[in-house]
Amino acid sequence: MRWAENPVFIRNAFAYNAKMNDARYVEHLPIFLEVALLGSFSAAARKLGMVPSSLVRHIDALESALGTTLFVRSTRGLMLTDAGEMLKARAAALLSDITDIRAELASLSDMPQGTLRISCLPTFGKTYILPLLPTLAERYPQLFVDLDLTERQTDPTQELLDAAIRIGEQKDSGLYASRIATQRWVMCASPGYIARYGRPDDLNALPEHRLIARYNKQQPACWTQILSGQLLNRCRMVLRCNDFTAQRQAALLGLGITFLPNWVVGPDIQAGSLQQVLEDPRREQQGIYLLRPLAKISARLNVFTTLLQQSIGQPPSWE
Repeated sequence: MRWAENPVFIRNAFAYNAKMNDARYVEHLPIFLEVALLGSFSAAARKLGMVPSSLVRHIDALESALGTTLFVRSTRGLMLTDAGEMLKARAAALLSDITDIRAELASLSDMPQGTLRISCLPTFGKTYILPLLPTLAERYPQLFVDLDLTERQTDPTQELLDAAIRIGEQKDSGLYASRIATQRWVMCASPGYIARYGRPDDLNALPEHRLIARYNKQQPACWTQILSGQLLNRCRMVLRCNDFTAQRQAALLGLGITFLPNWVVGPDIQAGSLQQVLEDPRREQQGIYLLRPLAKISARLNVFTTLLQQSIGQPPSWE
């Protein structure tokens, strides 16, 4: 055995090239393996759709990079040297390892990690997002959450958010929207309130009742959607509050009739702790959207969205 064909030499050659940050030989290994398995340049060229001279150049470059002869070439064909036989035995495993490394690196880049930045209405976040966080933390310990609970309409692009949850039809703003549920408005009160004050027959009977209102910029934002100004002025607002959760709790306590989205009071109506008293005369339905600034959904946003939709259900659990 020539010194250049010694297995120890091949190992040293590999180590030397790695230390010199020269792994160019790797690109030649698939071609070497095909030539070694088929026993000729022409057969390998036909299989690979290349010309034989191109394969010869690859093998020459590989032998030069390793500093050893891999084939004995003669008019009778090709014969592997001892070094060639050793490389043939190792090349398949080496290429498999390279493929595995690429897959592992790809999985790392797709692994949910880093900070997930979400904005949404306070009540929606407290009711439907906060309960998901323990599961996210357990499944993806390298994933962290910044949750902006705000009434303000945030801009995911300018504020570097992964997504914002908004309700209602969205103007074309360059954001990518995914509809996750539907909002309807519901008039409801507790069984205790209905037993004491009765159930209104229609909207005109509402001035005879006690109403819970949501104020936004000093306007009773809920009831103004369905009541005329004259009728609204005759109604008694026993509570004015800017928080959906507080209005719901007030209704549960029997304070009055509230007009809230179904995702706020739907579970209470299902449980019987609140009862619907009148239909929304508009029968309006509004989309609940998850808006993101990028077309591609990141791994962290994907796992969050999947978990959120599973939690909400299809159709939503509050329907």
